[in-house]
Amino acid sequence: MREARAVEPSAEQRAAKGRREELEREVEEGRLRAARSDRLAARIRRRRRVVPLVLLVVLGLVAFVAWPTERRSRVPASPSLHGAFDRGPERFEYEEKLLERPPPSREQSPAPLGQPAPLARTSDVFGFMFVQPGSTRPVAYDPCRPIHIVVNGRTAPPGADQALRDAVEAVHRATGLVFVFDGPTDEAPDLQRPAYQPDRYGGRWAPVLVAWSDETESPMLAGGVTGSGGSMALSGEAGRVYVTGSVILDGPQLGEMLRRRGGQAAGRAVIMHELGHLVGLNHVSDPSQLMNPEEVRGRVSFGDGDRAGLAQLGTGDCFPTV
Repeated sequence: MREARAVEPSAEQRAAKGRREELEREVEEGRLRAARSDRLAARIRRRRRVVPLVLLVVLGLVAFVAWPTERRSRVPASPSLHGAFDRGPERFEYEEKLLERPPPSREQSPAPLGQPAPLARTSDVFGFMFVQPGSTRPVAYDPCRPIHIVVNGRTAPPGADQALRDAVEAVHRATGLVFVFDGPTDEAPDLQRPAYQPDRYGGRWAPVLVAWSDETESPMLAGGVTGSGGSMALSGEAGRVYVTGSVILDGPQLGEMLRRRGGQAAGRAVIMHELGHLVGLNHVSDPSQLMNPEEVRGRVSFGDGDRAGLAQLGTGDCFPTV
């Protein structure tokens, strides 16, 4: 038996092999570039689905503000609750500084002021903007004191006041949280709104601001966005608690919606969605829920998942020293 000997490849074979390896490298680099492009596109799509204004204060320090939602509505399409998509989250960094804070509230009760309405059906189709550190419990408003609201009606259309009050009542029923309207204000919407404004509102946390605005005053409303909402949370040893927040509504666009047939229910639902963000609900993908950010015609009330999440947000801890 003869011993087999290795055959040296020719120059042409070596060149062909080099070309194949170079082609394989180019193909692999193209695949990696495409994968990076797909991941970037996915991040952009995710950013467009959520919108926020939430200021987290860690142990008394201001950390950041984020607007949780911006609603789009294609006016003058037929009445619908949601538009094409939502943008976000957009975060605005702040210098860390000691947070001025008011004295403890004189309105603090030893027990919650109300209780969520009983749930007809249980559901887990909901999400929270933030949860307590090391826990699944949501960050929420203190249920043992009322949530005060002031309204800047600069661009409020006819029917706006009733739509707002009906939306607030719907959130009250679902959470048990008590809301008090303090009246009008000339405070303009501001993404860097201070949580404590003693010169304007006295020795208390600033009330929730509902501002009827437009895209000239509030650029986040540009491009058909009809609303944005969120809250500011204070963090301390007992956990996090929302102390105030804002809802910004596009008066001209919602005015067109309210004037259409069925528009009062659709406009109220837009405000309910933003109030859902205000008290701590996040978006969900289920089209049967009001907190779904996509267009769902005819969805003008909270779904089972929305109500289940709101019920939890209405039974948070009391914070008598905040």
